[in-house]
Amino acid sequence: MAEKVKELKKVNSIYFDDIKTLAFCGDIHGEFGSTTFKLDNYTDTVLIVCGDIGMGFHSDEYYFSLFKRINLKLSKNRNYLVMFRGNHDNPDFFNGSFKKYSNIYLVPDYTVVEVSGIANVLCVGGATSIDRSYRIKQELQNRRKIYWGDAELPYFDRQALHEINSLYVDNIQIVATHTCPSFAYPTTKQNVQEWINIDESLSQTLDNERNTMDKIFEMLRTTQKHLTDWYYGHFHEHRLEQHYGINFRLCDCNEVNIFRNYK
Repeated sequence: MAEKVKELKKVNSIYFDDIKTLAFCGDIHGEFGSTTFKLDNYTDTVLIVCGDIGMGFHSDEYYFSLFKRINLKLSKNRNYLVMFRGNHDNPDFFNGSFKKYSNIYLVPDYTVVEVSGIANVLCVGGATSIDRSYRIKQELQNRRKIYWGDAELPYFDRQALHEINSLYVDNIQIVATHTCPSFAYPTTKQNVQEWINIDESLSQTLDNERNTMDKIFEMLRTTQKHLTDWYYGHFHEHRLEQHYGINFRLCDCNEVNIFRNYK
C-alpha cells in the first residue's frame, strides 16, 4: 500500500492512498483493544478517533508497548488510526514529538487528513472537562496528573484556517472535532447542571467553548462550499442532525461510523 506523510507549507497534513473505507469513532478513553478489535472486520481503512483517547494517564513506556502491539495488528490489514486530542488527553502527546508508528497517528489541532478518492478531513480537538473540580481535588490528593487546565480547551486559529482555506480551496468535505458548535446537539446544559452547581465558572467556560466552535464553523462555512459532514464525540451519545445543509453526527463512545457521501 502506498501510504505517505507530507507537509504542505505550515499546514499539518497526512495523506493516505488506496483506502477503501473512511470511518469516525467517538471517545475511546483508553479502550484501544476494543477499537482495534472492531477494525478486524475491515481492510484498507482509516479510522479517525474524535478525541478523549486516554493519553497521559500512564507512563510513556506504557503507550510505547501498547502502540507497538496495536500497530502490528493494524498493519496486517492495512488499517490506520488517526487520533486528535479531547479534554481527557494530555495535549503534549499531540504536538508531533511522540514516537512515530507506521499505522498510528496522534495529530495536532488543525491537521488535514487527506484520504485520496474519498475526502479531506479537518481535525480540531479540545473541550471542557465538566468534572474539572473533582479532577483538581483528585490531583491534589493523589499527586497524579489527570487535568490539564486551559490547555484542554479548543482554540480558534484564524491563521491556520486561512492557510487551510488557501491550500484547500473548496476542498474540505469533512470536519472532525471533539466538541461542536452551539447549534448542534446538545443545545442545553441540563445534563451537566449538577457540575455547574458546584463549579461557579463552568457555565461560562462551556459557553466560551461552544463560541469558539461557532467561529471555526462560520469561517469554514463561508469558504468551504463542499463541506458536507461534521463528526464529533465528547457527549457520549449517538445522534444525527442536519444544520445549514451539513450532516452533524455525534459519535458515541467507541462507536464506529462509516462515512458515506450521498451528495
